[in-house]
Amino acid sequence: MNISERLAREAYDRLNPWRPMSDAKPDGTVCELQFNDMVGAFETDRLRYFLDHDGRWYRIDPPATVYARAIGWRPACARLTSQRRHHIKQQARRR
Repeated sequence: MNISERLAREAYDRLNPWRPMSDAKPDGTVCELQFNDMVGAFETDRLRYFLDHDGRWYRIDPPATVYARAIGWRPACARLTSQRRHHIKQQARRR
């Protein structure tokens, strides 16, 4: 990562701070999740997720249910329609 990439990443982090998991609402907001790997936080290449009304997190592409415990989330400024969320959940269950 060069200096300009690091500065861009820091600016993005300032504009979109990580939030506690208790603040997440199942409204279809597309989010990034932060996980912990015993050594420190790691990123998942900016994969996108959403929280459903059943309390589970789902990865959007490729569709999957998230079983790892996340420690933080931040919105990605988009919302999924209920039809799209239903489709992703169906695809995740087939895997």
